[in-house]
Amino acid sequence: MDKLIKLLITLALILFAVGCSSTGKIDYMVAGGATQKGNEIWVQSITFDNSWGIPMGSLGCCWQSAGKTSGVYDQKFPEKVAVEWLDKSENRIYFGEVAIDKNGCKLASKLPRFSYHTGEVETDIYPYLIVGMGESGEIKVWISNTPSAGFTGRVLHELGSGQAQWRENK
Repeated sequence: MDKLIKLLITLALILFAVGCSSTGKIDYMVAGGATQKGNEIWVQSITFDNSWGIPMGSLGCCWQSAGKTSGVYDQKFPEKVAVEWLDKSENRIYFGEVAIDKNGCKLASKLPRFSYHTGEVETDIYPYLIVGMGESGEIKVWISNTPSAGFTGRVLHELGSGQAQWRENK
């Protein structure tokens, strides 16, 4: 009986330390948007699981970077993202939805430390959930331990991808 109790306590502590509960909630993460450099877009919405989103607006850089960000507290790690953006250069409104890998929460909770160009090691790691909107309608979703490139030890896992549809902006 004592062994069973010790095992259950150990499992509970491991789950707590991971940061993802059995319901898939994560204590804190940062969500942001990205596009290719030179692709000036107006992001109208980024909505996760039809329930919560992040404000965006004008976005012009950089692919695989968190760009404009919002902190997200005590939310279930998303299973899908819906996006809509205006590309004025093409006069198109792009829209689409992408499924997010169910292992995203586990990956987010196991992100490694990274270091700055000064050599200082960051010990408080927050997952960055990055939604990329490409210049020809690509949609990508990544999880990273840093907001952008340029850090030693940065990891970037792709969690989903898809192709947006478009309609003309009237």
